[in-house]
Amino acid sequence: MLQVMRFAVEEINNSTTLLPNVSLGYEIFDHCSNTKNLNSILKFISNNGSIKPKEKLNNYQPKVIALTGPYGSTRSITVTSLIAMHLIPLVNYGASSYALSNKLYYPSYVRTIPSSKNLVEMIIHIIRWFGWNWVAFLGSEDDYSSDGLKQFNKHIHNTGICLAYEEGLSLNADYSLTLKKIDKLSINVIVVFAMPQYASKIIKAAIANNIQDKVWIASQTWAINQQIQREPGIWKIGTIIGITESLLPLPGFNEFIYKARGTNNAGHNDRAESDIQGKSKTCNQVCDYCSLLTAEEIINEDRTFSFAIYAAIYTIAHALHKVLQCDMNECSKNTTAKPYMLLEEIKKLDFPLNGRQVKYDDNYDPTISYAVVVWRTNMNPPQIERVGTYATHPEITFTIDNSLMPWHNNDSVPFSNCSVECRPGYIRQPEGLHSCCFSCKKCEPNSYVDFSQSEWSDEGSTTCKTRTVVYPEFTEILPIAVMVRVYRNLRKKKKHIGKVENGDPFWGSRDCDV
Repeated sequence: MLQVMRFAVEEINNSTTLLPNVSLGYEIFDHCSNTKNLNSILKFISNNGSIKPKEKLNNYQPKVIALTGPYGSTRSITVTSLIAMHLIPLVNYGASSYALSNKLYYPSYVRTIPSSKNLVEMIIHIIRWFGWNWVAFLGSEDDYSSDGLKQFNKHIHNTGICLAYEEGLSLNADYSLTLKKIDKLSINVIVVFAMPQYASKIIKAAIANNIQDKVWIASQTWAINQQIQREPGIWKIGTIIGITESLLPLPGFNEFIYKARGTNNAGHNDRAESDIQGKSKTCNQVCDYCSLLTAEEIINEDRTFSFAIYAAIYTIAHALHKVLQCDMNECSKNTTAKPYMLLEEIKKLDFPLNGRQVKYDDNYDPTISYAVVVWRTNMNPPQIERVGTYATHPEITFTIDNSLMPWHNNDSVPFSNCSVECRPGYIRQPEGLHSCCFSCKKCEPNSYVDFSQSEWSDEGSTTCKTRTVVYPEFTEILPIAVMVRVYRNLRKKKKHIGKVENGDPFWGSRDCDV
């Protein structure tokens, strides 16, 4: 992630058209925890070491004009609240919590990845595509997962999908017990909406407990995680479907890394290898461990957020291009760029970048371009194959190539429904709390009635029959019985004669004719 950011900055600085005669600089801080990040954030937004909360935006010039990162929703929510008072753009590449789309609370938050709302909608598209309705949702105890679960519960309403099991897991949770509960409920589709460290524990527990023939839907955070793909025995647990942004190449990135590694390695020989290995990742800008990585290791790292980081840096540069009134040759030297000016220009941006159109809506959320991938875990090494797409620009499109799906059940779509759908002529009888669970009862006579056409149905029928008129013979038992009954009723009738009193007629009661 760090190298992609450096690559984008260097590429922009070498451009003769985007920011001519202007150079971007950067400071980097390793976000180790929510409590240890505050000092650096306060440093970034300060002016000569001080912060004036009520300073007018026109007079305020913080140390930086924009921020990018951090990775993760909880971390982003922590820092965004601090920088909002000065409208410093935080162009984020790795936080999808839908809460951050609320501009009342987070007015300067911009993101280059879709929100959890978009991701959940994509998951629901996949579930409905294959006709499932009985699913489990596993997450972790953080803003990312809790927001995803909230959005999932909201958007499955009126879709016919039932959430049969849900749980937010801690790192110390009993993952085996959770998976046994899911298996006991006959749930065959499991959505794992969690950060990679939690997803890894879930998958390892599934392998250890011999959980087989399930469908796992991976959220964007671990959809193409190479480490989890290589877990021994992962091929037994079933089919893994991932959702990730459409992976786009970064031309020139590999060459940039090879060049950078060559330079770093030249000055690296002064230290003993053992000294460097003794130092792990530190919570500051010193990262001796990073120097040990080869160019190949960096290039082959998880690319999930590479384009998002690349787009974040280019978003800041394009906004700066507008604020500084740049043309193809130079930028205005008489304009001082203020953070709030960049924020205003970001909303108007619409530019192509490596085959993708970068633009933002009123909530500073980007256009959507997802890929549906499957893990081919029976291969060595495991491979990832794209099988579908979902996009919202220039129009909404969603498709999956069913012929590419590696189902574990004789190449047929696995069954994950609470009940088998009723046959024609049968009606659902609800069972339990979930609308997906029911038994089937044969339709009673006249279940379908069309009074306007005098039509009705027989038992177990799904169609109405037209009324037929039958004339019984006079000599049949039924009409004779009816006439006898009518005759007896007539004999019991009493007629009363009317009287005239004072010239006015008064009628007694008179039964109606039959």
